[in-house]
Amino acid sequence: MSTSGTNKLGKDGVAVAVLLISCLLGFILPCSAAEPVKTALSATEQMRLGERMYREGILPSGKAMQSVVKGGVAVPGTSFSCASCHLRAGLGSVEGNVVAPPATGAKLYKPYIRPPSLTNNSDRAGQAMHDRTVVQRPAYDRKSLASALRDGIDPAGNVLNDAMPRYPLDDRDMAILISYLESLSSTPSPGASATEFHFATIITDDVSQEDREALLQPLQEVIAEKNQQLKLYDDFIKFGYSPSIEMKHAFRKASLAVWELKGAPATWGSQLAAYYKSNPVFAVLGGISNSDWRPIHDFCEAEHLPCLFPITDLPVVSATGWYTYYFNKGYAQEGEAAARYLNLMEGSAADTPILQIVQDSPVGRALASGFQASWHELDHPAVTTLTLAAGQLLDHAVLADILKKHKPGVLLLWTDAALLPFLPKLTEQLPPTGKIFISSGYLGKKTITLEEAVRERVYITFPYRLTPYVGSGDGALVAKVPTLTRAKDLGDRRITSRTIGMLKLVTMRGLNLLYDNLYRDHLLDIIGSQMDLIVRDYEYLTFGPGQRYVSSGCYIIQLGPGAEPALLPKSEWVIY
Repeated sequence: MSTSGTNKLGKDGVAVAVLLISCLLGFILPCSAAEPVKTALSATEQMRLGERMYREGILPSGKAMQSVVKGGVAVPGTSFSCASCHLRAGLGSVEGNVVAPPATGAKLYKPYIRPPSLTNNSDRAGQAMHDRTVVQRPAYDRKSLASALRDGIDPAGNVLNDAMPRYPLDDRDMAILISYLESLSSTPSPGASATEFHFATIITDDVSQEDREALLQPLQEVIAEKNQQLKLYDDFIKFGYSPSIEMKHAFRKASLAVWELKGAPATWGSQLAAYYKSNPVFAVLGGISNSDWRPIHDFCEAEHLPCLFPITDLPVVSATGWYTYYFNKGYAQEGEAAARYLNLMEGSAADTPILQIVQDSPVGRALASGFQASWHELDHPAVTTLTLAAGQLLDHAVLADILKKHKPGVLLLWTDAALLPFLPKLTEQLPPTGKIFISSGYLGKKTITLEEAVRERVYITFPYRLTPYVGSGDGALVAKVPTLTRAKDLGDRRITSRTIGMLKLVTMRGLNLLYDNLYRDHLLDIIGSQMDLIVRDYEYLTFGPGQRYVSSGCYIIQLGPGAEPALLPKSEWVIY
């Protein structure tokens, strides 16, 4: 199963690959057309082991699968797993001129004939990609599929692309992998049908009415707009209009449920389970909470339920999560940015004592954790970190004693705005070249109250766009949202504008490219295969297989003079 680098597909690449390969290959023939897979394993265990082979390139024995690439070079299968090219849902990808076709039984066990529209038509978009696919082949069966995996030969005797590794599996391991491929993306996911999508959004009871409405208004408007478009589409059909394949699949009825979570976060899981049981949905669109998102994240992971770009500053920072896309790492990312910036400042990283003073709160801990994680990755020893209660932070004598004892050259103050009036005196206790770092996310709108006398010594993390945003005809909803780059907008959560950005990604670049492949993993594969995207709130969003925090940038800024100061960038957008 072919490998091709990062698998970052362009917009046309996704459309052509998914539509012209996946849809045209058709659906699975009955499994009775081939002999059953024989292993001594239970069906559940067989699927678990096959999934690990497909996704991770690990054999049932726990060893790495071996694969042979062009030139007879043997490499670990963990470097060339099936999912790295055919993607998690198994419906294939395109990169450059390399096509990784669908690898599911539903597609492989059907004959393939390249349609005439893809032959001798050099002007057609995507033609170069499909010139390298076979013109015709019969349906695979288990024997010919095993031959393709081992030897790179399809049922018609064609040699597969050199990008496709060869896997010398024994009969038992081959049977396990083939059994998994036959089950992969074989049943549409809950919440989706040929005519309708069911969605939900999640709101916790610590969200203000104003923020709640800022989230719901664009969501409900887009759902209503999609349903209105469906009515118009149905009218066109009644009058004899012949829709394209794209249009046939782009128009489905949509519904949006609001899942309201109340009480302690420890109870959210059971509340979500009750909502989901009564109304299974295809995906969660956005959502908002002022608390830790983890209970919701864990529920969505367990149910294999996509949760797409919730408004949260306390996301789960993990290298293994799959089903939740976040805009960024929230407060942890601001802490990371401070670490990366300090690392680049001449003379700051190696010899200057650094002290973190952390407010004992989820926000303070997230900022400190982000800094420590990045500082460690940069091979620096851990910095001194003191976690203080809010009352201690307001005791000037306590802070003075701390600074006298530790003598920091760099002071990281991960606290709320109550400490801002103390900054002039704290700055006096630092050396002349000493620096203070604070978080605009934590300080919010109070950031601009920082006294002018210390602004040259204070550096501020700022995870949003600074440069002007130029729209690209994305519609009236986007046009309604102002560009928020002024000092008085510090602390704004950009709920409406970020929700609109999410809807653009999900509806225009995700759902509209599913066609008849109604699988949640396929939706995530499509979103993850997009080109970088310029949006209103971030300089750009970056996608890739497994990438779940799509804005990796953050500015370090300082405030200019005046009551409404200019935001002065001290770093590039991406500083790590």
